[in-house]
Amino acid sequence: MNRVGAAVLAALVGLTGCSADGREEPSAERGSAALTARLDTMDQVIGWVEDKAGECTRVVREKPADLRAFVGSDIAALYEPFVSEWASCAVSAEYPRVGLLLFGGDRQLEFQRSWQRAMAGGTIGDGPTFAFGNGFAVSAGFLGVSALDLYYFRCDYHDDRVPQVPADVDGCVYADPEHGHH
Repeated sequence: MNRVGAAVLAALVGLTGCSADGREEPSAERGSAALTARLDTMDQVIGWVEDKAGECTRVVREKPADLRAFVGSDIAALYEPFVSEWASCAVSAEYPRVGLLLFGGDRQLEFQRSWQRAMAGGTIGDGPTFAFGNGFAVSAGFLGVSALDLYYFRCDYHDDRVPQVPADVDGCVYADPEHGHH
């Protein structure tokens, strides 16, 4: 089933860059849309991770309540309202259980706003350790930015040496300190 998902994803990626008349659409320059092709289903996320990482085995469709046990109560409380579905898979011996979060609709934008408010209010002191794509996040942040070409989400972040994409909310960016080719 993952191979079928990857094939469907590859077809979607090929189609998303073109308009109805076959011309290539300009890519977004800011926000989640500038990170990756939009992924709207967990099957797409699983297939995408498998394609980029070389594997995503032992897939478990997780229950919403199990997110707290996976990331801790405080972090889960910041994600839960915005995650429409989550799963886990094994990517390698180094990453035997990677969480895959799917944001539905505009929930990723709402997540960004909520995280920014939590930082401004002193509830949290840093950006999430997850790595983000367009419509999804991966729990193993370093795997995400180093191998999957995803980005950390940061607010009030200033480091000119790190490739950045302005986030959907002002004052925040998507940063990828592992790659300089974005």
